[in-house]
Amino acid sequence: MPTEIRTCLLPLLSEPEDYSGSVAVILDILRASSTISYALNSGATAVIPCEEIEEAQQIADELKQASGEEVLLGGERMGVMIEGFDLDNSPARYPAETVAGKQIVFTTSNGTRALKHALQARRILIGSFLCLDAVVNELKKSEGVVYLVCAGTDGSVTGEDCLCAGAIATELQNQTDQELVLDDSTRIVIDHYRSQIQHEEGVLKGIRASLGGRNLIRRGFEDDIRLCSERGLIPGVPEYHHQSGTITLTTGA
Repeated sequence: MPTEIRTCLLPLLSEPEDYSGSVAVILDILRASSTISYALNSGATAVIPCEEIEEAQQIADELKQASGEEVLLGGERMGVMIEGFDLDNSPARYPAETVAGKQIVFTTSNGTRALKHALQARRILIGSFLCLDAVVNELKKSEGVVYLVCAGTDGSVTGEDCLCAGAIATELQNQTDQELVLDDSTRIVIDHYRSQIQHEEGVLKGIRASLGGRNLIRRGFEDDIRLCSERGLIPGVPEYHHQSGTITLTTGA
């Protein structure tokens, strides 16, 4: 069982060594962590996260030359697809007929950078509402500190990431036998989540009203908000593997 939950509201509020020995959960609900979860559940063999566009292009080229197989480039900058890429950052663009059996090299403005910031964690899981229950079940088997890492948007705290962090922390509290140590940021996100779910479709409304939600609505991606707010659609846990630098989906059992 975990003993403590800490929440980082923005990567820049932490140092990489803060995560040493912990299990970190990366949360970029709109949309990187949701899209990674969706793509893997659709049968993608792996997602390779990158911080920079040029890095992603180089890795994709190397993988294609090494295997001779198709490799997809996915991601965004400023919320829209990167020129020359195959896919953007909308989870709906990653159905089985597009991604099954393929590797995806992926770079986004916030989510993949948050993951790289937490590389000193012992384990790194990718969290979203889509796979929330599976992630909670996996965290219940962990020991020590759980770190909930909110990616934010361009250096600003975003309500959707805080909502998901609050949901994970609340479920862990409810499902563990011992009282967990919570830092103040965790208490804040739990209060935010509990307040929001008092309302009908509270999670959806909270995500729509958030900074990330307003940005997506303005750019015409409102359908993504409803998809990213769906809880428990994915039974597996996306996990980053330090040795290979890839994210794959494992069962939550």
